[in-house]
Amino acid sequence: MQGRPDAGLKRVLSERINLEVFCSSHPFEHLRPALDKRGILPWAAIRQRPSGSLVRFSGLMILVHTPPVRSGRRIMFVTLEDETGLIDLVVFPSAQIKGARLLFLSEVVTGSGILKREGYDGVSAIIVAKAFIPKLCGSLDKVAKTLV
Repeated sequence: MQGRPDAGLKRVLSERINLEVFCSSHPFEHLRPALDKRGILPWAAIRQRPSGSLVRFSGLMILVHTPPVRSGRRIMFVTLEDETGLIDLVVFPSAQIKGARLLFLSEVVTGSGILKREGYDGVSAIIVAKAFIPKLCGSLDKVAKTLV
């Protein structure tokens, strides 16, 4: 994907600017080859890995939630979206030291963490975020230019 953005990516970025929605496809469909080369898997592939696996993820920011918790520590619950589904992250204070600002200011978030499964047959899966990759966080335009 090195070189110029493909026509599909240009179209998706234009849709976001002009319509404020993605109509023709998810932008990550066009970024996936470059993300795969960096070991950043889609959520559908991450979900297949065993609990405890170290994984690299990337997605569009959907929601950051910091509800009050009994301990008084700030725990962030984040939902990202890639072309295969919704990615739920838990971000504890140790990862927030370098990552909180990125999370609040970025349209695209990329990082690494530990996959955790819970519930019957491990059907519920989340990623406990450990670190974020600053050059692959930020606006969709910036990340696309970095990857292309």
